Amino acid sequence: MPVDPIQIVAAWEEGLRVPDIAEAFGVSNETVHGHLTRAGIASREAERESREEEKRRMRQRIMSMARKGFRTITIARMTGVSHAQVRSLITSAYIITRDHTGSEVLLPRHEKNRIERPGRDIRFRR
Repeated sequence: MPVDPIQIVAAWEEGLRVPDIAEAFGVSNETVHGHLTRAGIASREAERESREEEKRRMRQRIMSMARKGFRTITIARMTGVSHAQVRSLITSAYIITRDHTGSEVLLPRHEKNRIERPGRDIRFRR
């Protein structure tokens, strides 16, 4: 008895895995994959990889904007990513501080120990 590709696609969209669909319809995994491919459906693995690639590109864009001097709130508005997520991403690579005018300044994390701070042995004279 031939398998209805529409039912295979419906089962896929319900969230069933390929092995489960193949077992339910009495066909091989390759047959199920063939029907899904002809229906224009990418595998869940390909979809996941695509989402990961999009996230990677967005992280690169955010870091590029930060290096160019954009404020974190501006980056958040321009990219549609929450301000908290933008700050979290940037602070993983930079220390966000402010200069005397109140503008954000990024210091690379590997240079964080080079920040000049007064030593503990400074004594104040009376």
